[in-house]
Amino acid sequence: MANDLNSVILIGRMTRDPEFKTVGQTSLANFSVANNRSYMDNGTRKDIVNYFECSVWGKLAEILKQYGGKGKQIMVEGRLEQSTWDGPDGKKLSKVRIRVENFQLLGGKSNSDSSASHDSSHSQTSTPTSHFAQDIEEIPADDIF
Repeated sequence: MANDLNSVILIGRMTRDPEFKTVGQTSLANFSVANNRSYMDNGTRKDIVNYFECSVWGKLAEILKQYGGKGKQIMVEGRLEQSTWDGPDGKKLSKVRIRVENFQLLGGKSNSDSSASHDSSHSQTSTPTSHFAQDIEEIPADDIF
């Protein structure tokens, strides 16, 4: 029997600074990404913004805490995870978020920021690969929020 596929690649802007905490002895960063899509409707440009909750664990969480932040353009790669729990009224509740396994910061708020790529395709406990590259042309945050 073949394995199922659960894979997400998303580019957008971080809508807030990462919320950082420690669970046991592992770092966790939660953040959200705004992703825009434009289309034409009867000759008029329309924009749709979708917001995606993301979580990243381990060393990558610490790296994101240091270099990520509201308005930064980011590419995330990972998988969808669904959490379920019982609400106060006894009804089942659920939430789907992106479990980030790899990310790349695509630009900064200023010219002094540099792009960084972080890959966790190896074990979460291993040190992620880090690459610093030229800044990629960025979209002003005002165009997205």
